[in-house]
Amino acid sequence: MKLLLRRKHTTSRILCFFLVVLVFFYIICLENVWSTPKSEKLKEEIDAILQKYKPKGTHVGISIFSISEDKYLYEVNSNKHFVVASNMKLFTTATALVYLGAGFEYKTEIFYRGDISADGKLDGDIIIKGSGDPNISGRFFDGNVTAVPDYWADKIKKYGIQVINGDIIADDRIFDREFVHSNWPKDQLTKWYCAPVSGLSFNDNCVDIKVKPGSKPGGLISVQIEPETSYITIINKCKTTSLKSKHYYSLYRKPFTNQINLKGFVWSKAKPTKEWMTIHNPPLYLATVFKEILEDKNIRITGEARVINKSDINIRIKQHKLVATTSSLRQSITVANKRSQGFYAEQILKTLGAIIKKEGTFSGGLAVISDFITKLGIQEDHYHLDDGSGLSKKNKLTPEMFTRLLRYMYKHKNAGIFLKSLPIAGTDGTLKKRLKEEPYKSRIRAKTGYVNGTSTLSGYVKTVDEEIIAFSILVNKIKGGAWQAKRLQDIICRSLVTYN
Repeated sequence: MKLLLRRKHTTSRILCFFLVVLVFFYIICLENVWSTPKSEKLKEEIDAILQKYKPKGTHVGISIFSISEDKYLYEVNSNKHFVVASNMKLFTTATALVYLGAGFEYKTEIFYRGDISADGKLDGDIIIKGSGDPNISGRFFDGNVTAVPDYWADKIKKYGIQVINGDIIADDRIFDREFVHSNWPKDQLTKWYCAPVSGLSFNDNCVDIKVKPGSKPGGLISVQIEPETSYITIINKCKTTSLKSKHYYSLYRKPFTNQINLKGFVWSKAKPTKEWMTIHNPPLYLATVFKEILEDKNIRITGEARVINKSDINIRIKQHKLVATTSSLRQSITVANKRSQGFYAEQILKTLGAIIKKEGTFSGGLAVISDFITKLGIQEDHYHLDDGSGLSKKNKLTPEMFTRLLRYMYKHKNAGIFLKSLPIAGTDGTLKKRLKEEPYKSRIRAKTGYVNGTSTLSGYVKTVDEEIIAFSILVNKIKGGAWQAKRLQDIICRSLVTYN
């Protein structure tokens, strides 16, 4: 009897165990029916966004990778080649941080050669030796364009030099003299974003032109340039008009000259405006302005401003340092990315070539970026590089290359500098006016990009759950404006922020 009861008790326990197991699997099945993994939800969400918001006829590539979860969340055309516009700056600046390092500095040095007499006469030349520094401007000096050369001139004056019986020589040899890339748009070379690249640069290799109406209709408008220099010739044929409807003017610089022509009409009630126009021959520009500054400080110069030549290199006279100024790679990278300043990106590119490959050229810099891409595990025949800023449409990369780069840089020792250089949604840089609402504001750090027919956005998202996501959204073959492509990018970014 006891044995029978024990058997019944054991059977009951077994039945209970199987019942619990059945209930457990039933719950799991219910969860699979009623809930979808969050990555699947995101995929469905982005599929729907593309269906609704993808601009007609465009070619879209997307790669989204969760750094926190270490997995891809979404891909479409992620290994197809795209024109990348200013997203190219991500590769240029990242390569600089990896190969030059966060502590790299540009140094511009002022030397003299010859003898200085007791009464302050230098029988020789002043030499400005460039390092490719993009920061000789007013950007970090409260808009004072000539702050740096003014400082040099003051140091020379304090040294006791009153007369220079020689020339002001620009030594730009760290880079070659291919100032303008052959694949930049020929009809836009006077625009600030096509600024020439040089071993000695000044004021972003542009002149600032301030335009305002004249004192009365029919008369010429008022034109001021900054810096004030004889290096630039202004031909002003632009008149003031009382008719708002006639307000239109244009600026044109003759190729390979520094003659700028203004024509058209400026409305008499129009506010003053500032234009930026590139200059020809940057090292000579700086040498000329520096000579004029020295003369304004009552230092007499008998020679001319000029660029270094072969005969200078062969002269064996010892050079003596007078003064040097430095700027950091860190600040240069921030300007390149936050402001999308192509001039800075190209200066950094040639710096990479000069320092790492001993070849301060476009191709020298691109060779260093190629080395970095190889380090990322990408084969050389899977992409094409053409410049450092993305202005050339011949740069061809994939969305997956960008997320791979972003993943690498997020874990790099210089990650903090790289991330801080990127525009922040709704806060600063080229994303200041995008994704301004909560909870999206400040949760996206990304590089924007635009050239005709192309809009790109690549960077990082911090989700509401504090997860870190790397993403790249590249849109090509846009017809008309880029607003629809930007809308698509922004909507996808909103989905990433709320990914949980």
